[in-house]
Amino acid sequence: MKKIKINIANKSYTVELAETAEDHELGLQDIEQLPKDKGMLFVFDEPQDVSFWMKDTYIPLDLAFLNEDLEVTQVFKGIPESEELMEGFAAYVLEVNSGSGIKIGDELNFEPEDRKLNSMHVLDSNGNSQMELQGGERIFSRANTKTLIKFAKKAASTNNDNDFRALGKRVFKFLATQDSNEPQYVESKK
Repeated sequence: MKKIKINIANKSYTVELAETAEDHELGLQDIEQLPKDKGMLFVFDEPQDVSFWMKDTYIPLDLAFLNEDLEVTQVFKGIPESEELMEGFAAYVLEVNSGSGIKIGDELNFEPEDRKLNSMHVLDSNGNSQMELQGGERIFSRANTKTLIKFAKKAASTNNDNDFRALGKRVFKFLATQDSNEPQYVESKK
């Protein structure tokens, strides 16, 4: 699994990224010791209802559920080998040793050098990389892309100037939102 450095609750961690369904299922199971500055970050394709348990996990953990903005929305105390479900709505879930001090409202930040090293890939339906983005390119969120497709389909089917104008207005609205985001949400390279 890929490893990255993060900061949260005034602490730094090196975490493994659990990005696939197989990674999600395995998690930190069967780990008997976790260094205090290590953990795992579960990444989901989009925010969703998730549930975790501690079956076959032998160390106490803090589980932080985070939204798309990397803000902690729920914190659970994972009890070793418990089958009690910890459920919530999350885009990410962070697992670190118990006693981390992470609380609701804390924000997860990526250490700058890892942000610069990361690139984004545009994937086809088979998961193969079609394009690698290094920074400076414009990408819309999945929700915004779905909205734009809906507006584009309507404009194409009606061939009506008002529908094309509505599509254009929506594109410029999304671009204006990107331009007004705080620096932690947008990394531009000039």
